[in-house]
Amino acid sequence: MKLHLGCGNKHIEGYVNIDIRYLPGVDEVNNVGKLRNYKPNTVDVIYASHVLEHFSRWEYASVLKRWFDVLKPNGILRLSVPD
Repeated sequence: MKLHLGCGNKHIEGYVNIDIRYLPGVDEVNNVGKLRNYKPNTVDVIYASHVLEHFSRWEYASVLKRWFDVLKPNGILRLSVPD
C-alpha cells in the first residue's frame, strides 16, 4: 500500500491520495497527521510533498512518529519540504 499525504488536487495513480479536505483527485479525506484508518506496519510507501511544514514545531515530531509507525519495516518515507 502506498499513501500520498496532503495530495490536494494532485492524484497519483497507484497511491491512496489523502487530504484533509475533499478535492477532485482525493481518494480519502483524513487527517494526515493522525492517519486513524491505518494500523501499524501496514504501509509500504508514504509520499508527503509540501505537507510537513503545515505542522507546528510542537506537532511535527509526533506526526513523523505516526508515519513511521504505519510504515512496514523497511518502508519508504519520501518527504519534500520548501527551503
